[in-house]
Amino acid sequence: MMVCLPTIVVISPDGERSYWVASVKPEKATEAVARVVGDGHNMRLLQHRLRVKSDALPPGEVRRLRL
Repeated sequence: MMVCLPTIVVISPDGERSYWVASVKPEKATEAVARVVGDGHNMRLLQHRLRVKSDALPPGEVRRLRL
């Protein structure tokens, strides 16, 4: 079974972009990522969702995507 995870772009104070996914409801995704990356970063929930197997990321988990 496949699920679609919310994707968040994070921009650090020095302008570096990184992309994250969170195994939470979309409305809670930026909050979950903020707890991991800390203060001082700009974040935006993207319309794109990452499609993965349902067991790829445990509920509540946040991970950075390596592109």
